[in-house]
Amino acid sequence: MRYAVLTMALGLMAGAATAQTADPRFESAPWWATSPVLPQIGYAEREVEANRATFTATFRGVGKTAAEAQNLAIAQATPLMTSLRKQGAEVARITTGFDMQALYQQYKVDGEMVDNERGDKIRGYEANLSIEVEVRDLAGLERIYALALAASPTQVSRLSFRLEADNAVKTALLSEAGRDAAARAQGAAQVLGVQVGGVRMIDPTGRACQSNLLGRQKPEKAADGSEVQEVVVAGSRAEYRGRADSVVADDVGAFPDRNAAEAMQRVAGLEMKADENAFLQTPPLYKVRAQTCVVYGLK
Repeated sequence: MRYAVLTMALGLMAGAATAQTADPRFESAPWWATSPVLPQIGYAEREVEANRATFTATFRGVGKTAAEAQNLAIAQATPLMTSLRKQGAEVARITTGFDMQALYQQYKVDGEMVDNERGDKIRGYEANLSIEVEVRDLAGLERIYALALAASPTQVSRLSFRLEADNAVKTALLSEAGRDAAARAQGAAQVLGVQVGGVRMIDPTGRACQSNLLGRQKPEKAADGSEVQEVVVAGSRAEYRGRADSVVADDVGAFPDRNAAEAMQRVAGLEMKADENAFLQTPPLYKVRAQTCVVYGLK
């Protein structure tokens, strides 16, 4: 009995010693690397024309009261808003922003004019109404930009282009990257004197072909003695655009106008002026890249 207990204790001690002396630099290989494999990254690149354009038009109104300044800014912007809505949300999307500031009486200090920022020294108000336009169908870009300029805003920003690649472009690039990986794998196998086998894994993120399977460094220690974990996030990057003080024009009613007939005349005049002054706009090209990792077995 004593012999059996002693034998079990020695076995447990030997197992503990083995666990303590195991080299922490090495870890087990993934399932697809348990036999000889040939990982290969394929690349694809294409130039695609921009399919989005944005700009901002600002209208300013100045009045003795805040309501008067606001109404003046809205009256200037209303014909443009009406014309842009007629284009349709699939062609142009509109976001509005509004700010108001007081205008103070001034006095001189050492020859320089200084605002007398007191509540009883306000001489008027300035309202700024900004219309941010996102053109989603660039076939209508020239007319939409001409409409904005014809509205005679206080300021119009330059056009900003960007590309939002659709699923068709992404799928085509991944297919090209897969074909490139196959060609590279065949070339490498020919040089090495081996034959490429079947596909064992396809990783569109490319991480499988970049992993370190030979070893790893010892984990870093945080200030409290715990291990520092490295988190890698793979996937698409989401981008949020917007303003806290904005309202989407498609979700609200048209700005009020007391005289509908006069409003329609202003809109027609604006559109006629835009037709006479079209501005040529050429969207730039953007490079779209894709890569995919294909792991081949070897015969």
